[in-house]
Amino acid sequence: MRIDAFSQDLLDKTSRVRQTTLTFAPEAGSQKMRDFINKNLSEEEIEEAVKIAFNSGRNSVKLYFMIGLPGETDDDIIEIAELAKKIVGLYYKRENKEIKSGKGGVTVTISAASFVPKPHTPLGFEGQNSYEELTRKQKLLKDAINSKKIKYNYHDAEISKLEAVFSRGDRRLSRVLLEASELGARFDGWDEFFDFGIWQKAFENCGLTMEEYCEREYGYDEILPWDFIDTGVSKEFLIAENKKSKLGETTNNCREQCANCGAGTFGGGFCPC
Repeated sequence: MRIDAFSQDLLDKTSRVRQTTLTFAPEAGSQKMRDFINKNLSEEEIEEAVKIAFNSGRNSVKLYFMIGLPGETDDDIIEIAELAKKIVGLYYKRENKEIKSGKGGVTVTISAASFVPKPHTPLGFEGQNSYEELTRKQKLLKDAINSKKIKYNYHDAEISKLEAVFSRGDRRLSRVLLEASELGARFDGWDEFFDFGIWQKAFENCGLTMEEYCEREYGYDEILPWDFIDTGVSKEFLIAENKKSKLGETTNNCREQCANCGAGTFGGGFCPC
């Protein structure tokens, strides 16, 4: 659920259907990194949403984060664990302690995905962390969690590398796909079938490396494989947003103020700006 749009009324309505674990997406543990990705979300807003959940009898929340963001430091990673600890503390400080909230107290689950640069986004110009760096950060976060009330899940860094490769890929990857298939790659979405070694061999046989696709930063003046695709949002807007992210400057939500991205003109529409 969107944290900044979460309310008691919304919780009451969803609870009438089925009471499930609430999942929120702070995306980053530190305010610096939330501003970097233009999340427009404060720690106070995160805490307020969790308080509503706890005061309504919920004792389990999931928090979704990204690690490996450009410019991220070890302190930013540790802030994820610190935020989870604060949320555990909020449960025991909740106002309505008379409502039974299940056995075992509170459970806060952290789910950490690795940053994957995506085309047609402001961060699509940025490179992904190396495999070694991603796994180091995953372990750093794990070691920073010292509460049994906090559970930690993270995505396989090898899969995240492939996601970044094919996210930013060009036509040369068609050869890699065919080669991997001929080497035996099947049903890679299932852990028991995924074999990263096959993909490494496929890239090697095709004279390519994963790193040149997923780790390299793209220049603003480069012609990118997806530039011919029109999504409505201009490349100039994405470049401007990328520059703002490096300065920690945020852009207002589209519902609050038009940022003149160009999306309104897609398909012949009219942009109010």
